[in-house]
Amino acid sequence: MTVTFHEQDGVIMRMFSGEVSFADMMESWQRLLDSYPDLKNYKGILTSLLDADIQPADTNLNVMIEFLKNHLDQLKDLKIAIVMNTPLVTNTIIMSQKVKSLQIKPFTTIDAAIIWIRQ
Repeated sequence: MTVTFHEQDGVIMRMFSGEVSFADMMESWQRLLDSYPDLKNYKGILTSLLDADIQPADTNLNVMIEFLKNHLDQLKDLKIAIVMNTPLVTNTIIMSQKVKSLQIKPFTTIDAAIIWIRQ
């Protein structure tokens, strides 16, 4: 698994590739928060899982939801776009319903996600 971070016009881009487990995703969220302590300078976070092979056997959505809730003060003003082309897109929809104070939306292309974040 590889995850890279870079910035593009006020958007933090988090790009996954290879076999990605739930633990990898959680570790990446913590790394993002540690690397970008002042998220108010950004419009949003784009996570691309297009090149990732997500390991569905170990997904625990409730842990991710609690993590996001515990970091509302840092994330509440950001748009969070998740780009993927797998059936796990429903997890993104469930997360947006469980953490209504965050703007979380699934996308199938990076371009569409960037347009939404910049609006």
